[in-house]
Amino acid sequence: MPGADLEEVTIMNRKTGFGAVAVGAAVIALSAMSAARAGQGSSSQVTITAAQQEHAVLDLLAAYSTGDPSAFDVINPDTFIQHDPQIGDGLAGLKAWLASIPPGQISVTPVRVLVDGPYVAVHSQTLLPSGETTSWDIFRFEQGKIVEHWDTRQPIAPPNGAGHTELDGPATVTDRAATQDNKRLAWTAIATVFVDGDISQYGEPIWNAAGYIQHSQGINADGIAGSKPIIEQLQASGNLVYAKIDKIIGEGNFVLVISQGSLFGTPYSFYDLFRMAHGQIQEHWDVLQPLTPPDQAKNNNGQVNFPPDPLAAPAS
Repeated sequence: MPGADLEEVTIMNRKTGFGAVAVGAAVIALSAMSAARAGQGSSSQVTITAAQQEHAVLDLLAAYSTGDPSAFDVINPDTFIQHDPQIGDGLAGLKAWLASIPPGQISVTPVRVLVDGPYVAVHSQTLLPSGETTSWDIFRFEQGKIVEHWDTRQPIAPPNGAGHTELDGPATVTDRAATQDNKRLAWTAIATVFVDGDISQYGEPIWNAAGYIQHSQGINADGIAGSKPIIEQLQASGNLVYAKIDKIIGEGNFVLVISQGSLFGTPYSFYDLFRMAHGQIQEHWDVLQPLTPPDQAKNNNGQVNFPPDPLAAPAS
């Protein structure tokens, strides 16, 4: 299960064949036999723990403001794919973007960290030259190195009418044994109510209807009753559309669902974070960001293009 400190993500790395200096026919034959065996599948293991992944990501995000060059060594410079449309592709693009920011105008303060297999997702308060933001940064590892990055941001807002901000509340990961069940529950919630538009399912038994805590900026009351009329109206008017689920990342009691659709006719990405307990959704945070038109992006990788996710299939 993802997230435990002793959990290991193991990736097989095939060896290449080797040569030898030939000294006589016997040595040549032995070298050829050894090379053939190596080419037939000898392998070594590159092992990295979930804790090491998390530590490397937090060091990297801290280096955005400290400039520590060693923190960038965790990125594979040959294969790194950048999905932030404001940043050029590759490690060079990331470093150029950071170099363009005046000193003291970028910092990342992590609030929650989820580790799910090769993915590390960081929920943070991030300072940019444009101001403070609520953000998600997602990194994908391969063979112990970061090979891909996605993010989303929205301006920090004051507490909503229920008294909650987009970052406060519980942050400790618990109940790791329930990770897969909670990911399925989150998929069901978004697929049924938001993609399929079945508002009748917004409540029990998927949600804790009375105790539901809502951090969303536009919601002024807790409980399902505090948000259901707003969501119902937005859906009925066509102003809130969830077209598809792109990725689900979870660890223990927290699950992040990444979707795309539209808000008031503008293409948007939706990052919905749920906290689960007792088999129900108990709490919700979100970050909503307009999708950048492809012809205005600084890379061609797509803002929400993720590797295929079995849980992110279209709702049936």
